[in-house]
Amino acid sequence: MSLSNTSSSSKLSKHSMGYDISVLIDAKAVVEKKGFVSTGTLTYVAGELLEIEFPQYDQFMLGEKVKIMIYAKGGIYVFESTVLAKDSGALVVLNPPENRLKFQDKRQDPRVPVNEQARVLSLFEYARKVERKFQEPLNIRLDNISLTGIGLLIDVDLPLQARNQLHLQLDLGVQFECRTEIIHLQRHKNGFRCGTRIIELKDDHAQWLRSYILRTQIESYYREKTEKLRQALMGNDAPNFAASEPTASMANAERSSQTYLFNDSRYGG
Repeated sequence: MSLSNTSSSSKLSKHSMGYDISVLIDAKAVVEKKGFVSTGTLTYVAGELLEIEFPQYDQFMLGEKVKIMIYAKGGIYVFESTVLAKDSGALVVLNPPENRLKFQDKRQDPRVPVNEQARVLSLFEYARKVERKFQEPLNIRLDNISLTGIGLLIDVDLPLQARNQLHLQLDLGVQFECRTEIIHLQRHKNGFRCGTRIIELKDDHAQWLRSYILRTQIESYYREKTEKLRQALMGNDAPNFAASEPTASMANAERSSQTYLFNDSRYGG
Protein backbone atom coordinates (compact mmCIF):
# COMPACT_ATOMS: atom_id res chain seq x y z
CA MET A 1 0.00 0.00 0.00
CA SER A 2 1.27 3.51 -0.75
CA LEU A 3 0.63 6.92 0.68
CA SER A 4 -1.37 9.49 -1.23
CA ASN A 5 -1.81 13.20 -0.55
CA THR A 6 -4.26 12.34 2.25
CA SER A 7 -1.55 11.74 4.83
CA SER A 8 -2.07 11.82 8.58
CA SER A 9 -0.27 15.17 8.60
CA SER A 10 -2.74 16.73 6.18
CA LYS A 11 -5.59 15.39 8.31
CA LEU A 12 -4.02 17.06 11.33
CA SER A 13 -3.89 20.41 9.58
CA LYS A 14 -7.53 20.13 8.52
CA HIS A 15 -8.89 19.24 11.95
CA SER A 16 -6.52 21.14 14.29
CA MET A 17 -8.19 23.69 16.53
CA GLY A 18 -7.60 25.81 19.60
CA TYR A 19 -4.61 27.97 20.48
CA ASP A 20 -1.51 28.33 18.37
CA ILE A 21 0.98 25.68 19.44
CA SER A 22 3.48 28.41 20.39
CA VAL A 23 1.52 28.88 23.67
CA LEU A 24 3.38 25.78 24.91
CA ILE A 25 6.74 27.56 24.86
CA ASP A 26 7.93 28.34 28.42
CA ALA A 27 5.03 26.33 29.87
CA LYS A 28 5.54 24.18 32.96
CA ALA A 29 5.88 20.51 32.01
CA VAL A 30 5.85 17.41 34.21
CA VAL A 31 7.60 14.25 33.00
CA GLU A 32 6.57 11.06 34.77
CA LYS A 33 7.60 7.43 34.68
CA LYS A 34 7.10 4.60 37.13
CA GLY A 35 8.55 5.65 40.45
CA PHE A 36 9.84 9.07 39.33
CA VAL A 37 8.38 12.50 38.50
CA SER A 38 10.21 15.67 37.52
CA THR A 39 9.13 19.18 36.52
CA GLY A 40 10.72 21.36 33.88
CA THR A 41 10.08 23.98 31.20
CA LEU A 42 9.02 23.34 27.62
CA THR A 43 11.55 25.14 25.42
CA TYR A 44 10.96 23.87 21.86
CA VAL A 45 8.03 22.64 19.81
CA ALA A 46 7.97 21.85 16.10
CA GLY A 47 5.98 19.17 14.32
CA GLU A 48 6.29 15.94 16.29
CA LEU A 49 9.00 17.17 18.66
CA LEU A 50 8.90 18.74 22.12
CA GLU A 51 11.93 19.67 24.21
CA ILE A 52 11.65 19.89 27.98
CA GLU A 53 14.52 21.26 30.05
CA PHE A 54 15.03 20.05 33.63
CA PRO A 55 18.04 18.99 35.74
CA GLN A 56 16.96 15.35 36.23
CA TYR A 57 16.94 14.53 32.51
CA ASP A 58 19.50 11.75 33.04
CA GLN A 59 16.94 9.76 35.05
CA PHE A 60 15.19 8.88 31.78
CA MET A 61 16.34 6.39 29.15
CA LEU A 62 16.20 6.68 25.39
CA GLY A 63 13.09 4.97 24.08
CA GLU A 64 11.43 5.01 27.50
CA LYS A 65 7.68 5.50 27.69
CA VAL A 66 6.70 8.55 29.76
CA LYS A 67 3.61 10.52 30.73
CA ILE A 68 3.69 14.25 29.95
CA MET A 69 1.57 16.93 31.64
CA ILE A 70 1.84 20.47 30.28
CA TYR A 71 0.35 23.42 32.16
CA ALA A 72 -0.22 26.11 29.54
CA LYS A 73 -2.71 28.68 28.34
CA GLY A 74 -6.05 27.03 27.79
CA GLY A 75 -5.62 24.15 30.21
CA ILE A 76 -3.61 21.09 31.16
CA TYR A 77 -2.50 18.81 28.34
CA VAL A 78 -1.81 15.19 29.29
CA PHE A 79 -0.54 12.46 26.97
CA GLU A 80 1.68 9.40 26.72
CA SER A 81 4.99 9.87 24.90
CA THR A 82 8.42 8.41 24.16
CA VAL A 83 11.91 9.79 24.87
CA LEU A 84 13.53 10.35 21.48
CA ALA A 85 16.74 12.15 22.46
CA LYS A 86 18.72 13.38 25.46
CA ASP A 87 20.94 16.40 25.74
CA SER A 88 22.66 18.10 28.65
CA GLY A 89 19.75 19.31 30.78
CA ALA A 90 16.96 18.37 28.38
CA LEU A 91 14.85 15.62 26.86
CA VAL A 92 13.24 15.54 23.44
CA VAL A 93 9.95 13.65 23.45
CA LEU A 94 7.34 12.78 20.86
CA ASN A 95 4.35 15.10 20.49
CA PRO A 96 1.64 12.58 19.50
CA PRO A 97 -1.18 13.32 17.02
CA GLU A 98 -3.89 13.42 19.69
CA ASN A 99 -2.09 16.32 21.39
CA ARG A 100 -1.17 18.11 18.18
CA LEU A 101 -4.85 18.10 17.18
CA LYS A 102 -5.58 20.47 20.06
CA PHE A 103 -3.50 23.28 18.55
CA GLN A 104 -3.07 25.34 15.42
CA ASP A 105 0.38 24.69 13.95
CA LYS A 106 1.65 26.28 10.76
CA ARG A 107 4.62 23.90 10.82
CA GLN A 108 2.79 20.57 10.93
CA ASP A 109 5.47 19.08 8.68
CA PRO A 110 8.78 20.85 9.29
CA ARG A 111 11.12 20.70 6.32
CA VAL A 112 14.72 19.73 6.99
CA PRO A 113 17.65 20.73 4.77
CA VAL A 114 19.13 17.97 2.61
CA ASN A 115 22.17 18.22 0.38
CA GLU A 116 22.00 14.92 -1.46
CA GLN A 117 21.64 13.70 -5.00
CA ALA A 118 18.44 12.20 -6.42
CA ARG A 119 17.57 10.66 -9.77
CA VAL A 120 14.58 11.31 -12.01
CA LEU A 121 13.34 7.97 -13.37
CA SER A 122 10.41 9.39 -15.32
CA LEU A 123 8.27 12.49 -15.76
CA PHE A 124 4.52 12.65 -16.30
CA GLU A 125 3.39 15.62 -18.39
CA TYR A 126 -0.03 16.55 -17.06
CA ALA A 127 -1.17 18.60 -20.09
CA ARG A 128 -0.31 15.88 -22.61
CA LYS A 129 -1.07 12.93 -20.28
CA VAL A 130 2.25 11.36 -21.31
CA GLU A 131 4.78 9.52 -19.12
CA ARG A 132 8.38 10.02 -20.24
CA LYS A 133 10.71 7.30 -18.95
CA PHE A 134 14.45 7.87 -19.01
CA GLN A 135 16.76 5.01 -19.95
CA GLU A 136 19.51 6.92 -18.17
CA PRO A 137 18.01 8.57 -15.06
CA LEU A 138 18.73 12.29 -14.70
CA ASN A 139 20.69 13.53 -11.68
CA ILE A 140 19.26 16.40 -9.63
CA ARG A 141 19.82 17.72 -6.09
CA LEU A 142 17.63 17.60 -3.01
CA ASP A 143 17.28 20.93 -1.21
CA ASN A 144 14.89 20.00 1.62
CA ILE A 145 12.37 17.33 2.55
CA SER A 146 9.35 16.81 4.79
CA LEU A 147 6.79 14.06 5.24
CA THR A 148 4.61 15.64 2.57
CA GLY A 149 6.95 17.42 0.18
CA ILE A 150 10.41 17.67 -1.36
CA GLY A 151 12.34 20.73 -2.50
CA LEU A 152 14.49 20.07 -5.57
CA LEU A 153 17.29 21.92 -7.39
CA ILE A 154 17.08 21.04 -11.09
CA ASP A 155 19.61 22.15 -13.70
CA VAL A 156 18.83 19.60 -16.43
CA ASP A 157 16.55 20.07 -19.42
CA LEU A 158 13.07 18.95 -18.39
CA PRO A 159 9.54 20.18 -19.19
CA LEU A 160 8.91 21.61 -15.74
CA GLN A 161 5.38 22.84 -15.16
CA ALA A 162 2.98 22.86 -12.24
CA ARG A 163 1.01 19.58 -11.98
CA ASN A 164 3.67 17.60 -13.83
CA GLN A 165 4.84 14.59 -11.83
CA LEU A 166 8.37 13.35 -11.12
CA HIS A 167 9.15 9.70 -10.35
CA LEU A 168 12.23 9.98 -8.12
CA GLN A 169 14.81 7.64 -6.67
CA LEU A 170 16.27 8.90 -3.38
CA ASP A 171 19.11 7.65 -1.22
CA LEU A 172 19.06 8.99 2.35
CA GLY A 173 20.85 6.04 3.91
CA VAL A 174 18.08 3.82 2.54
CA GLN A 175 17.31 3.84 -1.17
CA PHE A 176 13.66 4.25 -2.11
CA GLU A 177 11.39 5.66 -4.80
CA CYS A 178 8.50 8.11 -4.66
CA ARG A 179 6.30 10.13 -6.97
CA THR A 180 5.88 13.87 -6.48
CA GLU A 181 3.75 16.57 -8.10
CA ILE A 182 5.25 19.96 -8.97
CA ILE A 183 3.56 22.76 -7.01
CA HIS A 184 5.72 25.77 -7.81
CA LEU A 185 8.90 26.74 -9.67
CA GLN A 186 11.46 29.48 -9.09
CA ARG A 187 14.55 30.30 -11.15
CA HIS A 188 17.75 29.43 -9.31
CA LYS A 189 21.25 30.03 -10.74
CA ASN A 190 21.47 27.82 -13.85
CA GLY A 191 18.20 26.01 -13.28
CA PHE A 192 15.10 25.93 -11.09
CA ARG A 193 14.16 25.53 -7.47
CA CYS A 194 11.21 23.17 -7.60
CA GLY A 195 8.69 22.69 -4.81
CA THR A 196 6.82 19.38 -4.93
CA ARG A 197 4.37 17.41 -2.82
CA ILE A 198 4.67 13.67 -2.31
CA ILE A 199 1.71 11.82 -3.85
CA GLU A 200 3.00 8.24 -3.80
CA LEU A 201 5.30 6.53 -1.30
CA LYS A 202 5.28 2.99 0.10
CA ASP A 203 4.23 2.78 3.73
CA ASP A 204 7.50 1.25 4.98
CA HIS A 205 9.50 3.95 3.20
CA ALA A 206 7.21 6.64 4.62
CA GLN A 207 7.89 5.32 8.13
CA TRP A 208 11.63 5.34 7.51
CA LEU A 209 11.43 8.87 6.06
CA ARG A 210 9.63 9.97 9.21
CA SER A 211 12.46 8.71 11.41
CA TYR A 212 15.06 10.31 9.13
CA ILE A 213 13.30 13.68 9.37
CA LEU A 214 12.97 13.43 13.16
CA ARG A 215 16.69 12.66 13.55
CA THR A 216 17.71 15.44 11.18
CA GLN A 217 15.37 17.92 12.84
CA ILE A 218 16.78 17.13 16.29
CA GLU A 219 20.38 17.36 15.09
CA SER A 220 19.76 20.67 13.28
CA TYR A 221 18.04 22.13 16.34
CA TYR A 222 20.90 21.23 18.67
CA ARG A 223 23.53 22.53 16.26
CA GLU A 224 21.72 25.88 16.23
CA LYS A 225 21.27 25.79 20.01
CA THR A 226 24.96 25.08 20.58
CA GLU A 227 26.03 27.86 18.22
CA LYS A 228 23.80 30.37 20.03
CA LEU A 229 25.27 29.27 23.36
CA ARG A 230 28.80 29.56 21.97
CA GLN A 231 28.13 33.10 20.74
CA ALA A 232 26.58 34.05 24.07
CA LEU A 233 29.63 32.73 25.94
CA MET A 234 32.06 34.48 23.63
CA GLY A 235 30.19 37.81 23.70
CA ASN A 236 30.97 40.81 21.59
CA ASP A 237 33.41 42.21 24.17
CA ALA A 238 35.28 38.97 24.90
CA PRO A 239 39.10 39.27 24.89
CA ASN A 240 40.93 38.05 21.79
CA PHE A 241 42.47 35.03 23.49
CA ALA A 242 39.01 33.54 24.07
CA ALA A 243 38.86 32.44 20.44
CA SER A 244 41.96 30.27 20.80
CA GLU A 245 41.59 29.11 24.41
CA PRO A 246 38.16 27.51 25.04
CA THR A 247 36.75 28.05 28.51
CA ALA A 248 35.19 25.33 30.67
CA SER A 249 31.76 26.76 29.82
CA MET A 250 32.50 26.48 26.10
CA ALA A 251 33.64 22.91 26.59
CA ASN A 252 30.30 22.20 28.23
CA ALA A 253 28.56 23.85 25.28
CA GLU A 254 30.48 21.57 22.95
CA ARG A 255 29.45 18.50 24.93
CA SER A 256 25.84 19.67 25.01
CA SER A 257 25.74 19.50 21.22
CA GLN A 258 26.08 15.71 21.39
CA THR A 259 22.51 14.59 20.90
CA TYR A 260 21.93 10.92 21.65
CA LEU A 261 19.14 9.66 19.48
CA PHE A 262 16.69 6.87 20.07
CA ASN A 263 17.59 5.22 16.77
CA ASP A 264 14.41 3.30 16.05
CA SER A 265 12.66 3.96 12.74
CA ARG A 266 9.28 3.15 14.27
CA TYR A 267 9.36 6.00 16.79
CA GLY A 268 6.35 4.60 18.53
CA GLY A 269 4.57 6.86 20.95
